Amino acid sequence: MSAKSAPQFATSWSLARRLWQGYLSRYWPRLAMSLAFMAVYSGANAAIAFGVEWIFAGLSGENETDAPQLSRIALFGPVVIIGLGLVYAASLYCINRLNAGASLSALRDLQNDMFAKLTALDFAQTRKDASGQIISRFTNDITVLRETLNRVASGVRDVLTFLGLCAAMLWFDAILFLIVIVIYAGVGLFVGQIGKMLRSASRSAQEQAGDVTSLIGESVAGARMVKTFQIEPLERARASAAFDERLRLMKKMAYTRAMNEPIIFVAGSVAIALVIAVVAMRIGSGAIAFSEFTGFMTALMLLSSPARGLGTLHAVTQEGFAAFERVLSLIDQKPTIVSKPNATELVVSHGAIKFENVEFDYGDGKGALKGIDLEIPAGAMVAFVGASGAGKSTLLNLLPRLYDPSAGRISIDGTDIKDVSVRSLRKQMALVSQDTILFNMPAMENIAFGKPEAGRNDIVRAAIDASANDFIAALPHEYDTPLGEGGANLSGGQRQRIALARAFLKDAPILLLDEATSALDAESEAKVNDALRRLTKGRTTLVIAHRLSTVKDADMIVVLDEGKIVETGTHESLTEQGGIYAKQAALQFV
Repeated sequence: MSAKSAPQFATSWSLARRLWQGYLSRYWPRLAMSLAFMAVYSGANAAIAFGVEWIFAGLSGENETDAPQLSRIALFGPVVIIGLGLVYAASLYCINRLNAGASLSALRDLQNDMFAKLTALDFAQTRKDASGQIISRFTNDITVLRETLNRVASGVRDVLTFLGLCAAMLWFDAILFLIVIVIYAGVGLFVGQIGKMLRSASRSAQEQAGDVTSLIGESVAGARMVKTFQIEPLERARASAAFDERLRLMKKMAYTRAMNEPIIFVAGSVAIALVIAVVAMRIGSGAIAFSEFTGFMTALMLLSSPARGLGTLHAVTQEGFAAFERVLSLIDQKPTIVSKPNATELVVSHGAIKFENVEFDYGDGKGALKGIDLEIPAGAMVAFVGASGAGKSTLLNLLPRLYDPSAGRISIDGTDIKDVSVRSLRKQMALVSQDTILFNMPAMENIAFGKPEAGRNDIVRAAIDASANDFIAALPHEYDTPLGEGGANLSGGQRQRIALARAFLKDAPILLLDEATSALDAESEAKVNDALRRLTKGRTTLVIAHRLSTVKDADMIVVLDEGKIVETGTHESLTEQGGIYAKQAALQFV
């Protein structure tokens, strides 16, 4: 998902086509109605110039000098101007309403696609980017894209208005019109260069916004550590440096963008000056009447607004395309761990697991697992022990295919896990990790992650098995009490027991326990171990633990060291061997 993988050299046209075909086109009825109102809007603008010309023709006596003509002007002139103003205002409201509905709906669809892809990507892929970069795509990049869509909609309106006013000026006097259009065409070339600079600057700004989001998230999540170690000055220095860089990039964009409207304004001033210089000769020669000149100048004055809008449109569009590129860098990623075509559904009949010459490398060339050969009998509890970095968690992660081995084969009941669908494979497993993940939802919904269709009684039963019912019942609204972001309203041990309850509720035939009791006090651990003994009966359980007291009763203990299996056996047999396990046991069972 790194921005470096984004299609940074995609053309504006290809990005616009992708945005239209993928998201905006499904709302074409609204956009078609908006386009119709834009035509009315642009027609009203052009009609104002003709209305002014008609009024001045009557007032100047170019057509008739009698009182009846003046009376008609006095009667119908205000009606014409007010009527056109009402048409202008009504059509503008309809345009803005229809465009907002279509663009916001398209952005909602885009966010849904982003989140769907985020959840579909492999575990390794989601870990490549800092969380701030991912969040920035959903927030900052979408905000930039929303502003772009709003401006593009206004840009279409400005184009139609511009063309309508150009047609009016051409009707009044072709020579004066050519003077104006040549000036604005020259300005358009310069504005295009500004847009290219802004696209590059905007891409850098969006990436840096993700860095700022990550930094703030780290500081909030690590507040306890920051205050305990009194490193507030260091954090402020990090933040200040990030904000200074943000300021530099935003200034660069703002200063570049600031050139647009002044240039358009100067172009308009030059156009008016040249028109005034030429018009005197045109009126003197009878090539244009004063009322026509008035109408022409009215159209020219009205032209400045859509011209300024079109001048800034290219710049804003390039900023939006830079954001859209980053969004596509997420949406266009392909998961590497997927089910084979026509993959079968895994049905666990016994739960025997076999690792055959399994190897795995994180890409650093060190080899996290090397030649793992291991048979786990059905219904057995197997514990993996060893120093940090020995490969215990990596081995566990291979079983639900969070990663795929670099070499070798893993099978369940003789079936290669690559031959079954990923969904059916993971359905047969329940995981409880030392990194407890809870959501800001009621306790009931947090536990129901293990089995969303479960009823209240089943959820309560799972909580009882995990020794979580007592403290949940003491919450203000019991099982309907939100647990706070990350389970902030609970203690560490309580959070761990909620996570255990999920596994109890899922009732899967294969259990993966990664330091599942690490955060429990002695009393809670005893209760949970009792429940675990009941739960693991008849199920295959893989346990990672540093505290050997939690696994000494395991059917098999596997000792890993530097990615290799160095010892296997029961607690008693390994203790008698006097190897790595015996040394750890001697330290822990003093």
